[in-house]
Amino acid sequence: MQSTPQSYLDRSVVHSARVWAALPQLLGADRVQRRWCGLGNATQSLHHEILWSYITTGRPPASAGLDPMLLEDLHRRDLIVLADGNISAAYPFSSHSTPHSVTIGGRLVFCVCAIDAMGVGAMLDRAVSVRLTCARCLRPISVDVASGGLGVAHATPDTSVIWAGIVAINSCAATSQCLSMLAFCERAHLAGWQGDDATRCQGFEFSLDEAAQAGAAIFRPFLPQNEAEISR
Repeated sequence: MQSTPQSYLDRSVVHSARVWAALPQLLGADRVQRRWCGLGNATQSLHHEILWSYITTGRPPASAGLDPMLLEDLHRRDLIVLADGNISAAYPFSSHSTPHSVTIGGRLVFCVCAIDAMGVGAMLDRAVSVRLTCARCLRPISVDVASGGLGVAHATPDTSVIWAGIVAINSCAATSQCLSMLAFCERAHLAGWQGDDATRCQGFEFSLDEAAQAGAAIFRPFLPQNEAEISR
């Protein structure tokens, strides 16, 4: 466990001007600075424990054995989502089936959104297999995120793009903005999806590499890299 407060958002992994411009608009200073920074050691330790439970078992730990005040602190900061006292999500992971998932050590783990799934490799500093679903035609999209999680080694189809919508987050990203973080098997399907609703046009279109950079910037700081090495 680190002895100093953890710093969230790693801009050093961002090489795309589009991603650089998008991150402040997608996250907002309030979310990063007021909600995510300044965790006490006990809260930070529990956050890591919850993430490791998803990584090693595919599901969260039982809430009954965890400190309820620390859980509520993480929930208030929107680092986890509580539903009926149970952990339904701990970004980037979801306790429930979604169209976005990663395979870690042969284990399938669901993710809250497409950007979340693309950031898992960087959080763990390792290559991962990402499975997404086109939000327009439901075609499966397979992405091999490269070693270190900072780029894409291979994708099928390679025409796939990620849409990151700008949506008011309010208190919970999983039930608001994350619903607009979607994958499309080609740009024409993104355009068709946007054409169904004009409110879907505010946001950023990312290539898969750009989505990996955005996910890396957000999730790489969630686990200290000396902890991430354990997963290799």
